[in-house]
Amino acid sequence: MHVTQLRLISFRNYRDQTVTFGSEQNVLYGRNAQGKTNLLEALYILSSAKSFRQGRERDWIAFGSTSACVIAHFEAYGQSHTIEMRLLAEDGRKQMLVEGFPIQRNSDLAAVFCTVLFEPGHLGLVKEGPEERRAFLDGAIGQLRPGYHRALDDYGRVVAQKNALLRQGGRDDLLAVYNARQASIGSQLVLLRSSYVKKMTHFASEHHNRLSGGAEQLVITYETSCGAHEEREAIRDALYAETERRTAEERERGMALVGPHRDDLSIRINGQSARLFGSQGQQRSVALSMKLAECAMAEAALGEPPILLLDDVMSELDAARRRYLRHQLRDRQVILTTCVPARPGKRTAVFRVSDGAVTPVTTDPPDESMDG
Repeated sequence: MHVTQLRLISFRNYRDQTVTFGSEQNVLYGRNAQGKTNLLEALYILSSAKSFRQGRERDWIAFGSTSACVIAHFEAYGQSHTIEMRLLAEDGRKQMLVEGFPIQRNSDLAAVFCTVLFEPGHLGLVKEGPEERRAFLDGAIGQLRPGYHRALDDYGRVVAQKNALLRQGGRDDLLAVYNARQASIGSQLVLLRSSYVKKMTHFASEHHNRLSGGAEQLVITYETSCGAHEEREAIRDALYAETERRTAEERERGMALVGPHRDDLSIRINGQSARLFGSQGQQRSVALSMKLAECAMAEAALGEPPILLLDDVMSELDAARRRYLRHQLRDRQVILTTCVPARPGKRTAVFRVSDGAVTPVTTDPPDESMDG
């Protein structure tokens, strides 16, 4: 799978810009705040109908414009396709279209146009809190399972309603209804997450073993409050039983304390916690291995490699990890941003990004300071 052409109309700092990409490595270079990440964001939105950055959707619309539009032409499964996002400033209405027709559910996008993002924040997957690791799982699984985000949204609403009931001191019988609903939806999330992690750890372990020269064994497991069950009904029953057991504690604290919104990943190197005992280099190797495993999982599920988006991540890796990453990026389309001028090659297309304008580079770029 690879994008051949991207057009941005009144998106962020782009008025009307068309970029024609190469099928392998594409380097977007330029000073900070020129629009490099905006290009990656546009592609990510087409695959998920949402941004990986904070802020409102209205902020996607260029200042002074009434709408924004992003259109991509891409190749997948031997055929050409078109995908599009339209956003109106007047009512904030967003529309996603494939081959010119509106899609029924945004969650179906990834099966049509799949991207995997790797940005500097992902290097903190190991050392940051569990919410970062849950977000990684939710994003990765949501790309492959159209119904996952719907279940995640439903679960979030149930937990929010239950928390309100707990703070109000609601009746036991009503609380039991919420507990049952939470366990039912939560069991679906736990089952999908645990299944994904079991498969992902195989790929991640292989990458980490190579990065460490065969000296380290990486093991990733899904940690949940309902135990190691493989059937959804057993997970549901275990979640409900644990929730009932901790009802008094939940009432005291005014919040739901059991369920997938509290789960985490256990990441261990040679049997020890990577978060507590791993060096910064080891933690970064784990994060890199997890993102490469995400790519492998997407390719296995879709039958084609996803488009990999790297947002200034090379500058955060040492030389050895950069070499390993480059080696793993062969035979797939990569679009990466950097502040360092690059040289075009047989398999590398280079673009200079400056103040919302993208210019293809066909000769060696001039020496220029990338500060600022």
